[in-house]
Amino acid sequence: MAEAKNSLTSTIDRHFLECAICHGPFNDPRALPCLHPFCCECLENWAKSCSNDNSIVSCPLCKKIYQIPEEEGIKGFPVHFLVTNLQDTVDKAKQNKSITNYCENHKGKEYEYFCENCGCAVCSDCCILDPIHRGHSFIQLKEASKRQSGFLENLTTRVTTVEGKYAAILQKIQLVKENLDQDTDAKIQAINEARNEFVQRVDNLIGAYKQDAYSKKEENVRAIEQIEEMLQVDLATLRNSSELTSDVIKSGSDSNIISLYPSLSSSLQQLAELQPTPVDSDLGEIKLEMPQLTSVDLPSLEQLLCDKLHITIDSSQQVLVNSQARRLLEKPAAANTISETAKHLTSSAASRQDNLGSIGRPEASEGPSLSLFSRFRSSTKPSNQSSIVKQWKECGKLKTTPQVKFPMGIVIHPNGDIVLTSISSPVTVLSRNGDLKYVIKDSPSKNNNIAITPSCNRYIIPGEQGKNEFHIYDSQGVLVCTTPTYDINNQPSSPRSVAVDSTGRIIVGLSFNSHKTVSLHQPNGTLISKYETISPPRKLNCTPDDKLIISFEDNTLQVMDQSGHNASIIQPPPGIQSWRPMYMCCSKQGELFVGNWGSPEAVYRYGYTGGEYKYLDCITTTKYHPYGIALSADEQELFVVDCRSNIIKIFQ
Repeated sequence: MAEAKNSLTSTIDRHFLECAICHGPFNDPRALPCLHPFCCECLENWAKSCSNDNSIVSCPLCKKIYQIPEEEGIKGFPVHFLVTNLQDTVDKAKQNKSITNYCENHKGKEYEYFCENCGCAVCSDCCILDPIHRGHSFIQLKEASKRQSGFLENLTTRVTTVEGKYAAILQKIQLVKENLDQDTDAKIQAINEARNEFVQRVDNLIGAYKQDAYSKKEENVRAIEQIEEMLQVDLATLRNSSELTSDVIKSGSDSNIISLYPSLSSSLQQLAELQPTPVDSDLGEIKLEMPQLTSVDLPSLEQLLCDKLHITIDSSQQVLVNSQARRLLEKPAAANTISETAKHLTSSAASRQDNLGSIGRPEASEGPSLSLFSRFRSSTKPSNQSSIVKQWKECGKLKTTPQVKFPMGIVIHPNGDIVLTSISSPVTVLSRNGDLKYVIKDSPSKNNNIAITPSCNRYIIPGEQGKNEFHIYDSQGVLVCTTPTYDINNQPSSPRSVAVDSTGRIIVGLSFNSHKTVSLHQPNGTLISKYETISPPRKLNCTPDDKLIISFEDNTLQVMDQSGHNASIIQPPPGIQSWRPMYMCCSKQGELFVGNWGSPEAVYRYGYTGGEYKYLDCITTTKYHPYGIALSADEQELFVVDCRSNIIKIFQ
C-alpha cells in the first residue's frame, strides 16, 4: 500500500504539480483565464520572449492571447488555488510515513473494514475489541473505497461541466471585445467628422456675434461719453461753489459773510437740488442680435451627431444636448465640448438600444454565465469622470419685497427662509416664495454680510461701517449680545465680513481704515485669538473641514487654516480680463462659488481635487457686480443677488 501511495503522489507531482514551462514544481502558480497554471516568474519570462508588447501574453498550452493587468502585470493574474491546495495535500501525504496497509493499534492486522461513524479504515480487532468503535457501523473496505471513488468521479464530471460553461462565456466575452473595438473605431471616426464640420460652422457663427458685439460697443461708448461730459461740467460747478463758500467762511469777515449770504445760499440751494443725469440701465449692456444665417450655416448639434452615429434621441436627451450646444457658444474650447457631448450620446444610445445583446450577451437563464459576465463588466476600470461637470442652469428669479432695496448679503436658513442684508433696511427674512416673514428689529442696515450658526441657528451680523462691533441674534431675531472688535494692535476696527465654522465658532474679518486682522471667537462672542493678514480681508468663508477662504484687497483669493498658516492661492479662471474676487460660498462637498467684480463680472465654480481648488466652469455672467451668493440647505439650488435690480437669481 505504501508503494501504491508513493506511486500515486509521484503521478500527481508529474502530471498536475509541474509547470509546463520550467518542468519543475510550481512556484507561486498563477492561472490564466483559460485556467492553465504556470509559475509567476516563468510566465513573466514567457511574455517577454513572445512579444515586445508588454500588454499581452499567450498561453503556452492553448495559445490563447490575454491582456496583462496594467497595474500589477503578471502578478495581477489570480493565484491558482487548485494547484496550491493540491500541493499542500501531496506534501502532507509525503510527510506522513505512518500510513500503511496495517493497523497501528493491532500490529500485524490488515485493514479490512471501514467505520462509517468515524470515517476511517479499521482491522477486525478494532471492530470487536476497541471501545472507540463499539456500536459503530462497518462495511468492507473495498466497498467503501468503491463508493467514495464513484462520488469523486461524479464531482469531477460536474466540475468538467462547469469548466465548459466558463470556457463558453470566455469565448463570448472575447467576441464582445472584438465587436466593441470595431464599433468604437467606427463611432470615433464619425464623431471626428461631426466635430470638424460643427467647429467650422460654429466659428462662422461666433465671428458674426463678435462683429455685432464690437458695433454695439461703439454705439454705447458714444452715448456714455456724452453723459460723462455733462456730469463732469456739473461736478466742476459743485466743487467750485463748495470751495468758494468754504473760503468765505474761513477768510471772510463777519460783514462779508452777511453780505454774501443771500447770493451764496440761493446758489447752494439750487445746486443741492441738482440730480445727476440718469444713466440708462441699458447702457453698458451689449444686446446681440441673431446674425442672418441660413439653416445650413447654423447646424443642430444633436442632429449632426445623430446623423453621423446613426442613432435617435428622445426629448429629454435633446434638452441635454441643447444645453451642451449653449456651453459651446459660451466657451472657446469647442473641440472639448463636442467630444464630451459625443461621448454622452454614444454611451446613452448604446445603453438604450442594448447593442451588446446583438453580439452575444449571455441570457439570464444560463445560470453561472450571467454572474461571470457581471463580474467581467464590473472588473473593468471606471471611466474618468473628472471631465463631466454638473451644469447649473438658471431656473427662476425672485423679486425682493418693497421693504428690501439694494439687497447685498444673503444666507439661506436651514428651513428654507431667505435672509437678506441691504443698504436701505435692517436684516430681513423672506419665505422661499419671496414673501416677507419678519424683520430683525434694530439690526444694522448698510451691512453686506451675514452668517448663521449651524446648531442653534443664531444670526451673526457685522455692525454698520464705523461701528466697531458685531451682533449675535437668536433664531427669533432677538439680540443676544454685542461684541466689540479690535485689530491686532487693539485699536477699534469695523468688521467687514463674518463666517461661522462647523463647530459654531465665529470668524470676523476687520479691514476698514486699512486694518487687516482676522479674529476668531467662541459661539458666545468671546475672543479666542486674532492675527494680522498681509492685505485687508474683504470677504471670508469656511470650507467643510473648517479652513478659511479669504478674498483680500490685493485681489488674491487664498485658503488657509484658522490660525492664518499654510496659505495657498486659488488661481483665477483662465482667460479672464481682470480678477477681483468678492462674495463667495462653499458647499459641504468642497465646491467653491466665487463672484468676480472684475471683467467679466460672473460667478465661477471651483472643485476641490488633489488638495487644491481647481476651476471648473462659469455658472453665469452678470450685468452688474454679483453680490451675495448662497446655497440652499440641500445644496440643490444656488442663489445670486443682483443688487441693482432688487432680484435674486436662482440656479439648479
